[in-house]
Amino acid sequence: MRRLRAARGLSQEALAHESGINRTYLSSVERSERNVSLDNLARIASGLQIEPWKLLKGD
Repeated sequence: MRRLRAARGLSQEALAHESGINRTYLSSVERSERNVSLDNLARIASGLQIEPWKLLKGD
């Protein structure tokens, strides 16, 4: 998620705003400190303008 966000030139705050998610929550998900629900996964994907499965795909 961090690489996709950075590739689009978005800060955590900007992505949180675009996704409708709290920045602190987004930050903890990005650091793998918190599990993300499917609803929030879809919101983050929408903010990144990608399909949700791309966030699940391994490198």
